[in-house]
Amino acid sequence: MFTIEMDWDETAITILDDTGEHEDLQVIMYDDIVYIRQWDEDLDRHHIVVVSPEQMLALHRAFSLPPGAYTVRNIKET
Repeated sequence: MFTIEMDWDETAITILDDTGEHEDLQVIMYDDIVYIRQWDEDLDRHHIVVVSPEQMLALHRAFSLPPGAYTVRNIKET
C-alpha cells in the first residue's frame, strides 16, 4: 500500500511494508531536490538519501529496462 500527498510545493509518497517487517519508506519531492527516508528504530532517527529530480527520474526509468548502460536525456535538451 502507498499514499500520495500533494501540497503546493511538495509531493510526499509513503510506501508501507504490508508484512510489517520494515519501516515505511517516504519519498519527499520538491522542484529541485528529492529526499528518500526511512525510520531507524534502533537509532531513533531517519536515514536520509538526497538525490536530484533527474536522478529520481533515471531510477524510475531504470526499473523498466534490461541490464546495460544508459543515458537519460531531458526532453528540453533535444
